[in-house]
Amino acid sequence: MSRSIDTVEKARQAGATEADIQLCWLWLAYVLGPGHPRARNLLRWYGADPITVWRSRNNEEFGRMLGGGARQQERLRDTEQALAVCRRRLDQCSRQGIAILPYGSPDYPRSLLDLPDPPMVLYCIGDPSWLNAGSLVGMVGSRHPDEYGLWAASELGRQLARQGAVIVSGLAAGLDGACHQAAVDEKAPTIGVQGVPIDKPYPKSTIELRRAAIEHGCVVGEYAPGEDGVGKNGFLLRNRLIAGLSRALVVVQAGEKSGTMSTVEHAERYGRKIYAVPAGMDRTLSRGSNLLIAQGRAELVMDGAGILRRMNGEKPAPPVQKPAPARPRAARKEAAAGTLERAVLDRLERGPASVEELSACCRAGTAELLALLMGLELDGAVGPLPGQRYISL
Repeated sequence: MSRSIDTVEKARQAGATEADIQLCWLWLAYVLGPGHPRARNLLRWYGADPITVWRSRNNEEFGRMLGGGARQQERLRDTEQALAVCRRRLDQCSRQGIAILPYGSPDYPRSLLDLPDPPMVLYCIGDPSWLNAGSLVGMVGSRHPDEYGLWAASELGRQLARQGAVIVSGLAAGLDGACHQAAVDEKAPTIGVQGVPIDKPYPKSTIELRRAAIEHGCVVGEYAPGEDGVGKNGFLLRNRLIAGLSRALVVVQAGEKSGTMSTVEHAERYGRKIYAVPAGMDRTLSRGSNLLIAQGRAELVMDGAGILRRMNGEKPAPPVQKPAPARPRAARKEAAAGTLERAVLDRLERGPASVEELSACCRAGTAELLALLMGLELDGAVGPLPGQRYISL
């Protein structure tokens, strides 16, 4: 590294660059790996601050929280190799126009913040603001559907898109692709979640669909461009992101042993509402989705409007619209020029901060800060993180 990452700690006090902060997050993501079961606990312990984690990397406490995985321990020990990998990833993303979304950053999906196994970093191509849209609906199903499954995916997907939903799926062949295509046909946004490196279109049969998703929404994943050794496990870990991003999950058609059931299990674990499309007894490809309804694990769904009514407390679904940009908020900042509010907003735009950090940076008392932060939170300008930390929204 041209300058030691240790200097980031000092640089942050004087205003660390976004690249400095991103490098810390990339290092933490590299060490933990995707889907680490203790990720949220680790973030809470260290206040969601990757620089604090870096500073604590040689402590016994951090080693215990990381766990006994040989791969993680090896990456933790070989700091120079880890930093070299992260520098390459930072450079590749910059050259390829791939956005890096660290945990707690303004465009990071708020729906993932409280998961037990959130990604430390997401990679995004397209417009990341859709990740925080109000009505994200996951749609999943078989890669080898019958004609009924394809019809249901297209019909339900179109209805949801017209009613204001943003469809989330896995860009796989079969029903995933049909659900994305339904949104694209309606010129509505859709989010593709990849289980392979973010710069790798997969499968090849969905390349054009992926381009359309990027144009109308975004493609997101937790595997860096050019990352090696992802394997089949990447798709299973991808399924938890589909479930986590979505306010509700719709199973269009799935067999009893379908891989779709892993997404259902994640949705149950995260407390998401699950719906399933019913089918006749003679349709073996729908046996899994029928069982979800019979077992009470999913509600029967007949149309898209019904899903959105239940999601919105039986109120009409709001019209689809692009979320307001997480930043900048130039008008608000201009109005607050020279005030404590402006100083707080400026600091939080550089990354999450604790009340103590804001107090030191803005030279304000705790009581005054807490009152201001409450007002900003009610206005939707900032959001809370574990450990009395705040992020810019």
